[in-house]
Amino acid sequence: MDRYRNYQEFLVDLADWGDKTLAQQGDFSPANSFSTLSDKAIRSADKGVFSPFLYICLSCRLPEDEMMLLAAALYTELRGEHLSPDIWQLFGNKNASDFAAAALIYEPTPLLFEQVWDSRQQDFHIQIPPRLLLFLKGILLETQQIPGMYWYYQTGEQLPYLGTSASLYRQMEACLANVPGKKLLYLRGKKGSGRKLNFAHLAAQQHKNLAVIPYETLQSAQQLRDMQVECLLNHAMFVIELGQEAEDLSPLLDWLKDEEIIFVAGSWKELSLGNSSRRQYLPLSISSHKVLGDKKLFETLSLAYQWEREEERQDFLGRYNFLPGRMREILDLAQAYALSDGNGCIASQHLRRAILRVSSHSLDKYAKKIRGVYHMEHLILPAPQKQKLFHIINRVRNRKLVYEEWGFIEKSAYGNGISMIFAGPPGTGKTMAAQVMAAELNMELYRVELPAVVDKYIGETEKKLSRIFGEAEKSMAILFFDEADVLFSKRTEIKEAHDKYSNMEIAFLLQKMEEYEGISILATNYLQNFDSAFRRRISDIIDFPLPDQALRRQMWQSMLPAKLPLSDEIDFDFLARQFEISGSMIKNTLIYASFLAAEDFEPLLTMDKILKGLSHELEKSGKKLSRDEYGEYGHLF
Repeated sequence: MDRYRNYQEFLVDLADWGDKTLAQQGDFSPANSFSTLSDKAIRSADKGVFSPFLYICLSCRLPEDEMMLLAAALYTELRGEHLSPDIWQLFGNKNASDFAAAALIYEPTPLLFEQVWDSRQQDFHIQIPPRLLLFLKGILLETQQIPGMYWYYQTGEQLPYLGTSASLYRQMEACLANVPGKKLLYLRGKKGSGRKLNFAHLAAQQHKNLAVIPYETLQSAQQLRDMQVECLLNHAMFVIELGQEAEDLSPLLDWLKDEEIIFVAGSWKELSLGNSSRRQYLPLSISSHKVLGDKKLFETLSLAYQWEREEERQDFLGRYNFLPGRMREILDLAQAYALSDGNGCIASQHLRRAILRVSSHSLDKYAKKIRGVYHMEHLILPAPQKQKLFHIINRVRNRKLVYEEWGFIEKSAYGNGISMIFAGPPGTGKTMAAQVMAAELNMELYRVELPAVVDKYIGETEKKLSRIFGEAEKSMAILFFDEADVLFSKRTEIKEAHDKYSNMEIAFLLQKMEEYEGISILATNYLQNFDSAFRRRISDIIDFPLPDQALRRQMWQSMLPAKLPLSDEIDFDFLARQFEISGSMIKNTLIYASFLAAEDFEPLLTMDKILKGLSHELEKSGKKLSRDEYGEYGHLF
């Protein structure tokens, strides 16, 4: 018969071929007989008979002499032995007894063989790794989950829509086809921009699975080799995913020196392979800016889910600038929350929970999370400042409409986030205004204490700021940089070396604020510390003045809770007219006075308790009023 009916018939013929070779009978030629054997296996494969042996040979692109080496190793393993140079010599390699020649036999296909030396380190044999041997014996194996590697795509799965701006897999395919020799293809882009999805599409074009190996999980060549074998057994490509801290790739390049193509995905830096790799470097990159402007991509992505109201879907798309990968994670989890609630339709509360859960970040190391409990009606400011804040909030809500649908993104390709300065004396509402923005926009607010970020060691401040903005991008959090004067008050003429580095830190912070797609705010008590060059790089400046008499009266009344027992004799007009203080001082005064009232048998907030609270608050700031300054209430003091 000119073909095999099943793989076991091939193994029987292989055993017969090996027996005749070892018997050395007559003019039997192992090489000619093996050619007949392999031709028959190829004809069988054309008729649908799967041959693990042939699959391995074709996947590894083995020439005929290495196919024969694998066949000899498989034959000896079937006999319960291992292939030594002496046995290999019987299969036709007359130089196999020479160590150097035998070592060369092993080198071209290290994935398929393990070289094992005896205890005296004088003789060796080669053996097929156990899992690969089981496969070559015709035993079907379950996919193995190896720590440090995960399966990203399985053939037959439906891949998400990639969009036009992020779609580079056809360009990748063309590069691989047209560039000869060994290659390293590096796809660069921010996390969530579609790097791994491009590799999945490339794998799908070749009817392969895709595994992802995070570089930081690799500890040894043997660990990587086990992963390579698993990918080989599962007809899979693998991509090395670089972390933010990946610097030295020399171990990886050494471990994969025999790999025809190395696929790498990373975030920021270009790679440096060095002259010793002898591998063609093929760099490609995904523009996050263009991906975020791909309206069809996000429409298609969001319409794959069920929504309670179309307005909520549109609001979600318009408000947040998440990259597709992050948006997919959020919507998957929001859908799960919706299903748990019973109707399966995503609503705003499901999105909020999902954003907070998926966007887990490390901002807490550098910043304090503040709950946005205040809304616009709670904020007491002069009308121009309040109106300006209202316009900024609406600008965030309508950002995608203006930039993407109306096309301004083509005219303004850089710095489309919101960067602001809140300037004014302490207690005038700067932090409260940031809370109002967070609550109105349903976003997280983090207050960054700049004195804790500024480092005396050169370069450390920039590293901390990079981490802060990088983590904030995960949830598009509002960043509120408090006490900005600690940095900007250092802006002077360069008289010594340290002045130059202080100015570099300022420039770096402003650059990161410009690049950040979300909202970033600098709070300062002294706007004069910001020269005109700095102000030009900020999109908005809001001045928070001390409140006038009318606003102070409004604050005195609005800050009193409805349940507080209150005397009818409190003179709000006198308090507003007589004491030029900030909103936070008014709040602190009322809280202190309320605690005094709580000490009474019948608690009641009275004018004398408010004035005692005010006196306490003023003393904290080093100011002590005379009896005359308390006017008609001076007798209380």
